[in-house]
Amino acid sequence: MLFMPIIKLARSITRTYYRNSVGVLMVYDITSRESFEDMLNWLNEALKYIDPGRAVFMVIGHKSDMAHERVITEADGERFASANGLSFLETSAVTGDNVQTAFTTLAKQIYGMLADGRLKLIDGWDGIKKGYGSEVPRDNFQITEKLKTDSGCCS
Repeated sequence: MLFMPIIKLARSITRTYYRNSVGVLMVYDITSRESFEDMLNWLNEALKYIDPGRAVFMVIGHKSDMAHERVITEADGERFASANGLSFLETSAVTGDNVQTAFTTLAKQIYGMLADGRLKLIDGWDGIKKGYGSEVPRDNFQITEKLKTDSGCCS
């Protein structure tokens, strides 16, 4: 009983985060069947608060460096993502494998929605704010893929 208010508070905070989201990384641990089985629940919860036409969803299988402890195959992750119309990628924070690619892919997909008009910048909406320019550029989306190798936590 003591935990009930805390759970309700956590759910209300979660709803606030969902409300203005335009990019959703759904991450599971490839060494944990439970985390993978929770993915459908997380997706359904997110879809309660986020219009799927206003956000990009991506499934991330995390800890790819721990292949020797893997219980969820890459094919399982791809199948879940495909069945739900989502992008898929496996990453490792330890090796840095595909971490930048995940964020770059998500950003490019969001930009693509802006560029082709599926996502609009709306005054008063906190999802995406207009920058200094008034229009979304129509040229190719460019993200610098240069990694800093001389400093930083993850280099």
